[in-house]
Amino acid sequence: MNQNSTRVNSASPIILYAIGSLVLGGSEKQMALLIKHLDQLNFNCHLFVLQPVGPLKNFLRKTNVKIYDGGYLSDKSVLAKILLLFRAQLRLCRVIWKIRPDILHAYLPLTNFMGALAGRILKVPLIITSKRALGTHQDRYRGSRIFDIASFRLSNWVTVNSRAVGEDTIKRDRGNADKIRLIYNGVKLTEFTSGNFKRRKIREALRLDPAKKIIITVANLIPYKDHIDLLKAATLVTEQFPDSLFLLVGEDRGIRSNLVKLAQKLGIVNHIIFLDRRNDISDLMAASDISVLSSHEEGFSNVVLESMAAGLPVVATRVGGNPEAIIDGMTGWIVPPRNPEELANKIVDLLNDPQKARRWGELGKIRIKENFLVEKMVDEHLKLYNSAGLKNAS
Repeated sequence: MNQNSTRVNSASPIILYAIGSLVLGGSEKQMALLIKHLDQLNFNCHLFVLQPVGPLKNFLRKTNVKIYDGGYLSDKSVLAKILLLFRAQLRLCRVIWKIRPDILHAYLPLTNFMGALAGRILKVPLIITSKRALGTHQDRYRGSRIFDIASFRLSNWVTVNSRAVGEDTIKRDRGNADKIRLIYNGVKLTEFTSGNFKRRKIREALRLDPAKKIIITVANLIPYKDHIDLLKAATLVTEQFPDSLFLLVGEDRGIRSNLVKLAQKLGIVNHIIFLDRRNDISDLMAASDISVLSSHEEGFSNVVLESMAAGLPVVATRVGGNPEAIIDGMTGWIVPPRNPEELANKIVDLLNDPQKARRWGELGKIRIKENFLVEKMVDEHLKLYNSAGLKNAS
């Protein structure tokens, strides 16, 4: 971040963040990046976490942020979890009472409600909640909508990470559009910069044939990421490119065994590599030719940004903020969701024209520099912190 980055009015404002866990999710990573950059600017940041577990806890150990444990346990019975949430709400209130934050900034539905409620009760001057995905959880969990509506009304501002999420929030939460602030996700470009030499070395380390056409998908193995359609598309791609290889990177959330069986049934098991959760995503992208995202739903995908930062053309579904990140026909292809044939067609198109694929990858990297750097994301938050102090919730 440059020396002229926006600073908030107070000399040392106290900012309390709230979130459910510190796993490697999109929202968690963006929050951690924001906290790290603010810490480097000597802001007084605190973090309340329902379950302070996950890889990002080590990432934040390198900062001065104090982490407070909500004491929640997700592996308990329904009744026990409800009681633990009440206890966590009391702990959050005690933290607020103790540190007296100037700003409370919460992420994700459950902690949005808990943070907004506690902040309003204890008169935190500025309450911000963040919507990071389409509100489809309201369709899955009856009764959750009322909590989203309440957290929206208790907040001074609601940040969204794409126009699609903003429009969905207004519709579902009956929200006032004037409260919504669009702040796109940011990526650290230097982490994804690589050359041909590194590409060769990474392929050698992974024992990947340098002649292979490698298509990478970075997405936890969750149904809505639609790895089933991805495998169906891979079947069509491998018919035309027998030397193609699909890397599936992501933590198994209970569907991997079924995906392996499907790959065997489709006869493509030798073209699929499951890599589980990895800490070397930038290296894997450097070794790849194309990035693919086949999701049914997204808010604003960090993986799309990271792929573009790595210089990869992207084939992604027309969901959420994907069309806001990718310029269709210039930095990648946007395809309809649940359409493995069209997904395969666009992958094949890029494999057939490596020169175009490289050119689109370079244009994607330029787009990241102009619109989606982490420094821009941080500065947009600081502008919000600056401008919102006198805004009252309604």
